[in-house]
Amino acid sequence: MSALRESLDAVFITGAGRGIGAAMARHLGGTGVPVVCLSRSNAAAVAEEIRSAGGTAESLCVDLSDLSGTRQAVSRWLATTHYSRFGVILAAAVTGAPGGLTNGNLADWAQTIQVNLLGNFAALQALLPRMLEARFGRIVTLAGGGAAYAYPLFSAYAASKAAVVRATENLHEELSARGDFRVVCLAPGAIETDMLAAIRAAGGEARTIGKMDEPVRFVERFLAARNCAFSGRFVHVRDSWSEFLEEAGKQLPADQWLLRRIEP
Repeated sequence: MSALRESLDAVFITGAGRGIGAAMARHLGGTGVPVVCLSRSNAAAVAEEIRSAGGTAESLCVDLSDLSGTRQAVSRWLATTHYSRFGVILAAAVTGAPGGLTNGNLADWAQTIQVNLLGNFAALQALLPRMLEARFGRIVTLAGGGAAYAYPLFSAYAASKAAVVRATENLHEELSARGDFRVVCLAPGAIETDMLAAIRAAGGEARTIGKMDEPVRFVERFLAARNCAFSGRFVHVRDSWSEFLEEAGKQLPADQWLLRRIEP
């Protein structure tokens, strides 16, 4: 049995129909841990791939922009299962239309924030009562360059991702005294996905091109870890995070890997 299967009953992944979320779902499904794939489309196909490869997977077709519908769908599914020790990966995201405040549409900003921030956290909110009963959870949110520096070409996306980082910091504080919880916001680097292709087509560029196996490896190790010194932090996939996993008592500097990052 894998270390991940020993630690978790299941991994719940939003945005599992494509891109990074789908890659994480496929990989984690291969470790033996049951995977629940949630997306607006293609989640069923990814879950079928996992089952065909010998894994255990379920799928939920959910539009994260519908907050009430998202909570209800996840709650209905939760009522059908005994799972309680969850790993949760909130990978769903849309870029929104290109544009800043001077040339953007605020209705599009609202839709982008609705999916990237509120929709993801609506799915998690539905899971939290079960997780709090179990006093256990491993939670990964995703943010990127738009959260770490100004990105006016996709201002709505950048704003939504900065909000995800702060929401992750807040969630860590909220859960820290309520059981064995670890929460992290991961910057996966720019990965060659359909989303990155759309950003380039709009005139955007990526500062750091990474490989898919980097964020995949991170989530596998984080979800299985018993000790983690960077819970509540904003961690780039190429930071020295491995030094702070499974090292009981090791402390991270108080000003390191936060939304308000301070660099030497």
